[in-house]
Amino acid sequence: MKGCRIAITGGIATGKSTVANMFAELGAVILDADQFARQAVQPGAPCWKELREILPDDFFDPGGHLERRKLRECIIKSNECRDQVNSILHPCVMHAMEQERQQRVRSGTHNLIIFDIPLLFEAASAHRFDIVVLVYAPRETQIQRLQNRDDISRQQAESTLAMQLPIEAKKQMAHIIIDNTFGLEHTKKQVLKVWRELQKRTEGRQVTL
Repeated sequence: MKGCRIAITGGIATGKSTVANMFAELGAVILDADQFARQAVQPGAPCWKELREILPDDFFDPGGHLERRKLRECIIKSNECRDQVNSILHPCVMHAMEQERQQRVRSGTHNLIIFDIPLLFEAASAHRFDIVVLVYAPRETQIQRLQNRDDISRQQAESTLAMQLPIEAKKQMAHIIIDNTFGLEHTKKQVLKVWRELQKRTEGRQVTL
């Protein structure tokens, strides 16, 4: 399956970034949606201009840079704000990531290219990919990790999780699951196994995942 399109996703505090870094260490090219999103909202960018039209002036500093923390708070509190921002950001980010993928392919890279997209299912973009890898941890583990990481209350953690599809629903839609509930060594073993299987897929050999 040469040209196989692969995405990795997860939920808040499931450890998706940790797993993506493991794939990068093995040689994968990781196209990080968060990095592309930061580029998309730089002053003067087309996406930034659209956001300026829908967001209040105090969402931008004197230099025109987006106040990301304020936007995040708005997204948590308001479904309308979240939907408006996502309708602008998601298409822009996906387009930029696809352009980067095509450039890498044209340059003749032999590395696996993996799209790292936190909101893959929420953005209804899973159909774009041949293989979707989900980094999984149970909801209760997500809550505990989020509380510890951000020093927030359980209620705040639950409100943050409510912005995304439940992890169990994502689990049903993914092709491959990497369980990051336990220690790093347990996760690394799964990543290495999946890495080998993905390489076989991209070489055109059928394997059972």
